[in-house]
Amino acid sequence: MRGIQILGAGECGLPLALRLRHSGIPVTLVTDRDAAAVLSGSVTSTQLKFQPTLDLESRAGLGIWRSIAPRVQGIRFSLVVDGNLVSGWAGRLSEPAQSVDQRTVFAHWLADFAATGGDLEVAELSVPQLDRRTAEYDLTVVTRASRDLAACFPADPSWSVPTAPMRRLAVLYLDGVEPDPDGLGNYTALPGHGEIISYPGLTGPPGQERRCEMLLFEGLPGSGLDVFAHTVPAERLPRAEHLLRQYLPAALADRYRNAELTDSGATLVGAVPPTMREPIGTLPSGALVLGGGDVVCRMDPGGAQGANSAAHCAAQYSAAILVNPTGPFDRAWMTSAAQPWLTAIAHPAAHWTMAVLDPPPAVRELMQAAQHDTALADAFAETFVRPANMVKFAAAAPAESPDADAYVDTAPH
Repeated sequence: MRGIQILGAGECGLPLALRLRHSGIPVTLVTDRDAAAVLSGSVTSTQLKFQPTLDLESRAGLGIWRSIAPRVQGIRFSLVVDGNLVSGWAGRLSEPAQSVDQRTVFAHWLADFAATGGDLEVAELSVPQLDRRTAEYDLTVVTRASRDLAACFPADPSWSVPTAPMRRLAVLYLDGVEPDPDGLGNYTALPGHGEIISYPGLTGPPGQERRCEMLLFEGLPGSGLDVFAHTVPAERLPRAEHLLRQYLPAALADRYRNAELTDSGATLVGAVPPTMREPIGTLPSGALVLGGGDVVCRMDPGGAQGANSAAHCAAQYSAAILVNPTGPFDRAWMTSAAQPWLTAIAHPAAHWTMAVLDPPPAVRELMQAAQHDTALADAFAETFVRPANMVKFAAAAPAESPDADAYVDTAPH
């Protein structure tokens, strides 16, 4: 066979490339940065991987940090208004989640890919360049795309998503933060402003990893949390510290009193426009390419779904390829390869993310009721693990909660 070409070395492209190489498939992986550049660069996002994703990685020999990364045992939810805690509860996960700096992960996986004999090409291909190359491979999978390349993938007409980002984001990786006493991640809702989310993780070069705290500001555009645009990295920690003191109760803000950035690249600001595309792209020549991960389904990180969805996409696509490595990888095959991931993982994750960031009334009622019901709090936490089981969150609600399951049908179809 001529082999598989994969664009993008992230949470989807790298595991896909490694899974195929471990089975002897020739793979060319095209990315804009090598391992050294990844390690010396800025953080790329926040990521919290749940048990199904961690299991996928472990079975594929990719989960080398599972024994050393901090375990996130659940979610501590706080509703805060004017600096005062209005309500709060803790939901436990059935199995712990974990987070590892993507710089650490990608650098290690890139080295592993090279060790397997994979062909790593550091380049940024234009659409015409990619179009000319596709005939050299049996299949091209696009897991990262420029604006021009993304335009080759039609919008999914079955979805209606906001045209602008739902939140303005700032990410900081921190040393010196006092750990949560119960090993929980913290999700603080600030009505009218957005959310502040944090949890422990692992950062540092492979072999030199250490614990850190990953802090995410999710600001409603124009709100009091939307203050990081056009800042330089040196300005971000002081602004973050000010926001923590201004918006959080003293007991919560005090955890960050000794916070320091983990390194010079430990901050990131930006915004994520929700995107739902069809999984098959058509290049100018008519050649077809298969889209995966964020290229097809991209949502705000506040739902904690992106890395998990991408990992499942990689597992599904590799399984579909290995069933018949010689193809043909035509439109029918691409549709059959993508549909299980879209139906079981990507689309439920998108529904859940939008429901968390813009909760319909029934979801708000359930979240309020969770402070009096441990089973409901645990069900909320577990829905981050398996968004396709959203109905179980509603099923755990007290019988007297009106329309407890109404929210299931409020997301776009």
